[in-house]
Amino acid sequence: MNKNLRRAVGIALFLVLLALSVCAADAFLDKTDVDEKYKQFFASDTDFDVIVMGTSHAYNTILPQELWRGHGIAAYNWGQGNCTLPEDYYILQLLSRYTTPKLVVMDLFGFVEFAKVGNGKYRPDSRDMQRVQFDAFPLSRLKYEAVTDIFDDYDNRYDFLVKFAIYHSRWSEIKKDNFKPRDIPQKGAGFVLGFYDAEGYVESSDGTPRTLETVGVGYLDKLIAYCRENGIELLFTYVPFTATQENRDAAATMEKLLGERYGLPLLNMMDKGLVDYRTDPYDASHLNYIGAAAVTDYLGLYIAERYPELVRRDDPAYASWDRDYDHYVDYKISRFEEGKLHNNLLLLYGPDFHGDLYFSASGPTAEDRLLGNLIRRLGESVTVHDTADADGVLLEVTDKRTGEIVFRDRTH
Repeated sequence: MNKNLRRAVGIALFLVLLALSVCAADAFLDKTDVDEKYKQFFASDTDFDVIVMGTSHAYNTILPQELWRGHGIAAYNWGQGNCTLPEDYYILQLLSRYTTPKLVVMDLFGFVEFAKVGNGKYRPDSRDMQRVQFDAFPLSRLKYEAVTDIFDDYDNRYDFLVKFAIYHSRWSEIKKDNFKPRDIPQKGAGFVLGFYDAEGYVESSDGTPRTLETVGVGYLDKLIAYCRENGIELLFTYVPFTATQENRDAAATMEKLLGERYGLPLLNMMDKGLVDYRTDPYDASHLNYIGAAAVTDYLGLYIAERYPELVRRDDPAYASWDRDYDHYVDYKISRFEEGKLHNNLLLLYGPDFHGDLYFSASGPTAEDRLLGNLIRRLGESVTVHDTADADGVLLEVTDKRTGEIVFRDRTH
């Protein structure tokens, strides 16, 4: 081998090793939340008939595992905090390379509210949230088009194409958890536990349509055209939350736009009486697990009635979904936490668990207004035992699958 050839081979080997090193570092430095949210999507042995999209309102409220358990609907949640419809237009095309959705549920919170933020296509204060979505996909011509279009006013937009560029300085953040993502079997969703005092809130969907000027309308045109060309049904929603008058006006604006421009309805769930505002809000803009499960159940009934072909409960090809749901129930068991009585009660909502609650009806706990409201909200999911000499409150949780007590905690 002559000298020039040896040099060429050496350079080639160096470049190959460099490329492999960058790829390895790229994976090593990546954050685990991409895997935590999308692992079940890419690993699935079945298609997803329903894709859920939108902001954190969709992400925290529409629970695919509950859709499956209650209605046999195979869904995945691609909602993300502060996501915009222009972003969802591209993300839908990217994810459609891996599954063949028949229905897209698109929650429209943010379409009006974010219209004048930045360039109107994304929230500059939420790039890291959108990075999670774009990082899920390998580099492609479509991904390049999406990034250069949406982030056209961001000098470092190519960070969304090459993860190593944005994460190269993360060495100091690396911990053992970086090697083992959390197991969150919620099929892209993320229910939350906690409470927000909205007891005096009055539910209403009355709103006044506004004049709407936003680049988002052009992307709505494109999204609807893409779905119609590919045989994908669209269901636009507004999920309930402690909406302001401005939010109600935004929903009315979207209802008018969809009806007049496209002949499409808006499923506005803010006036359906689905939420108990004494127990169901997590904060001023989101619902906790009880609220999310209640809204998901209503949505499941709505989809099953209008799209009966999407009900897969007896389809043997989807047998793995029952196993996935069992995994989800185990995950919910892991969320019970000592000393968190009210949060633990949230998890009793639905058919998976039964709680036995022991406390003195004449003791200090009797004055706990939230506890009383939760007991009423849970109905037959909890049985209250009046124990005159009770020391605090004892909660025992039974897993209905096995009849075994899976959690026991005394709160003083």
